[in-house]
Amino acid sequence: MFFNLMFVSFHGIMEVLVIGIGGYIIISGLRPGTNYMDFLTRLLIRFTLPALVFSNLARKFNPAETEYWWAFPLLAVGGNIAGALFVWAYVSVDRSVKNRGEFMALVALQNAIFLPLAMAPVLFGPDRLPTFLNLIFLYNFLSVPTFFTLGVWLVSAHTRFIDRIKGIVNPPNAATILGLVFALTGWGASLPEWIIRPMATFGSLSAPLSTLLVGGIIVTNLPKARAGDWREPVKAAALKCLIFPILNCILVYFTHPPAWIALFIIMESVMPSAMLIALVARPDEDKQRLVAAGILLTSLVSIVTIPLFMGVYGALY
Repeated sequence: MFFNLMFVSFHGIMEVLVIGIGGYIIISGLRPGTNYMDFLTRLLIRFTLPALVFSNLARKFNPAETEYWWAFPLLAVGGNIAGALFVWAYVSVDRSVKNRGEFMALVALQNAIFLPLAMAPVLFGPDRLPTFLNLIFLYNFLSVPTFFTLGVWLVSAHTRFIDRIKGIVNPPNAATILGLVFALTGWGASLPEWIIRPMATFGSLSAPLSTLLVGGIIVTNLPKARAGDWREPVKAAALKCLIFPILNCILVYFTHPPAWIALFIIMESVMPSAMLIALVARPDEDKQRLVAAGILLTSLVSIVTIPLFMGVYGALY
């Protein structure tokens, strides 16, 4: 079981990286100086991602079908808050970290949906795959609004308090609240297909759009990086992909929660940094280089650490 989980996890992360490399090639071939980044960012955050969240919640979520369904969205919130507290304790000791907000976001916030979804077919057979997909959906109930609340807060530490509050009121958070209302009241079943189907279609563009965007950010910024620019991303990668997952494995070992909950605690803790951090970070070259390097490094390191810690889960369960 240990080596089997390591193999399928490695296979899953390699599939995602191949897609990412394709995105890098496409972005790098675009003409420099065009305004495609701003347009695609607005399209993703203001339209396709809210459409994905709302269409999934309004139609596909039924609380009666899953026992303890409420535990999985709380795991997402708890995991991100725990990650933020963990890295806050670190930066309180390590005064050499200059870009505190971006550094904390890279460690605290993970790729909670796109990477696990891509890994799902190689991690689970047809008997367990539907359950896993439902639980991923439940986990991400609050993952998106948590990102667009906590993540926006962390990377906007330079702004006024009132502006940080305004930043939390955004389309993905609004779509989550509205979709949950439609799901819990049963109104989602009354939505006509000519409304919900186009929303689901546009929502399906979120994953490739985010890949293209982050690919563009990495291609644009990393060639400009200097030797000193890698110090903080290396620290972030070590904390995100190694130290924090070890702490979560220790927690699972001593508390021994149900298998599905243990899986999500360990799996989500070892996921690389959320790609969307690059879209909410300040449009400042130094910040963008830090975020791009952090996302790239955590993704590369996770080729080894995801199979390793999924193997640990297999050994425990």
